[in-house]
Amino acid sequence: MIIPGANRRTVRIKLPHSSLYVVPSVIVLVWIGFFVTIYLMNTYFHKTTSSMQQSFDGQERQLVDQITLKNSELEQLQNNLIDLSQQTDEFKAKLEEIKKLEHVVQLMSQTGGTSKISAASNSGSFSGTGSDVGGTEVPVNSQEVSQLVSSTKQDLSSLVGDINALLANLTESEAKLKEAERLRNITPTLWPTDSRNITSGFGIRKDPFTQKPTMHTGLDLDGELNDAVYVTAAGKVVQAGYDNQHGYHIIVDHTRGLRTVYMHLNKMLVKRGESVTKGQKIGLMGTTGRSTGTHLHYEVHKNGVEINPSPYLIQDRKDDR
Repeated sequence: MIIPGANRRTVRIKLPHSSLYVVPSVIVLVWIGFFVTIYLMNTYFHKTTSSMQQSFDGQERQLVDQITLKNSELEQLQNNLIDLSQQTDEFKAKLEEIKKLEHVVQLMSQTGGTSKISAASNSGSFSGTGSDVGGTEVPVNSQEVSQLVSSTKQDLSSLVGDINALLANLTESEAKLKEAERLRNITPTLWPTDSRNITSGFGIRKDPFTQKPTMHTGLDLDGELNDAVYVTAAGKVVQAGYDNQHGYHIIVDHTRGLRTVYMHLNKMLVKRGESVTKGQKIGLMGTTGRSTGTHLHYEVHKNGVEINPSPYLIQDRKDDR
């Protein structure tokens, strides 16, 4: 029964006896459903939270591993940079040695290879490979690494320029050296005999036959019969024959206006038109022609004029080999 007020009609609701069991049951079922829903939601939230936590933990570990790897790679790159910088210093030291060698080559090309030249380094070089080192451990910062990168880059750029210039200089020096070697080879600088005994020099003397003053246009070198006679420079035999004045004689042209003459031979070992190499045996010493005894009459002609051979006698045959 519902009594709304004094002036209103009373409302009566008649429920069956079964409602006394149904209504509480419904209320109980509603509460049970509520708690089941809360439980399911709580379970789902817990599982979702746990899954998210595991995912976050996995991502965190992955990020830590990646950071560790990047740090290791960065440290390796820094070590490689240090090695590159040290190798650059070593290469610069080697390049300085090559430059000194190139300077020696230039000197040799200028002197024609007849002077003894030596070169020594007065400065040390840093190898960067020693194991006996020490010091405190101080980590590097990004600015120091950047400076090392910049310095190494500049050094490498400078080395490239130095190498290009050095290659050009070496090429030029090689050409000069080859030309110097060619000139040395065709210049009569050897003694034509094993004997060093000069019995008659270049210049005015008494003729051994007439005793009158005459011009002796060469050097007379003493020796034994059939001693070896060597050509004093590379060239081409332009004359090989016999006459009453010179006996068996050989004339060799060395180009550049230079010729050498070998007289009074007992035997000739080369023929006209034959090319000869410096120090080659071309004849045997004798006393043919206008001669008073066994010897070699040796002459040097420059542009068709007989000159004193003495300044050209500066090398033994063994030095040329």
